[in-house]
Amino acid sequence: MTAIASPDLIAKLDHVLRAGPPDLRTRMLQEVAGLFLDDAHRLSEHQVSLFDDILIRLIESVELRTLTTLSRSLADLRLVPRELARRLANHDDADIAAPILRKCECIPEADLIDIAWMRAEGHLCAIAGRKAVNQELTDILLMRGDSNVLRALAGNPGADMTSAGLAMMVDAAERDEDIAAALISRKDLPHRVLADLVMRSTPRQQARLLKNARPEIQHAIRAAIDAGLAAKPLQAV
Repeated sequence: MTAIASPDLIAKLDHVLRAGPPDLRTRMLQEVAGLFLDDAHRLSEHQVSLFDDILIRLIESVELRTLTTLSRSLADLRLVPRELARRLANHDDADIAAPILRKCECIPEADLIDIAWMRAEGHLCAIAGRKAVNQELTDILLMRGDSNVLRALAGNPGADMTSAGLAMMVDAAERDEDIAAALISRKDLPHRVLADLVMRSTPRQQARLLKNARPEIQHAIRAAIDAGLAAKPLQAV
């Protein structure tokens, strides 16, 4: 059983919170976080909650690199202190927020949506790289994100896209070959979207798409290229 609830540790925590200097607070945070990480695989939800209460009090006024290290160490855990994770995910500094936003499964969808609306590119890129990104969240990222965010979404097979979202992605792919290449690699790309993407590409881009495409869709790409070539005389009349 962890020593997290020991009287000595609680007394030390109270002293640090009342009057301890910043370096002592940092050492205390590292100590408590170390205890949690050592025992995380066998803690109950109640015990994790105890850590949560203490850790969220200790993260005040500690240096950014300490919080970044903490965020990275928590991101891959199955059971994470929930309020701590939410505060780290909402942190102004993207280096601190990103590991939790990208990997932690305990962040509520409503929080992710709020962060996607309010935060900047570093936060958005991290969300775009999550294992699963629902359609509402994907649409927000497409509306607010820069090219890096769109590349991350296009290359993420867990990003679920609406028809409107796919149309926005194809528009972006006309200007960014990396987005186009990532789209072509998606196994869930509808045939009509694939054809639209190919027909709106330049001959050089089409050649690159054909070269990088999976063998099972190369025939569809060639058919779209041929359809585009056949339509050109009609457009000129």
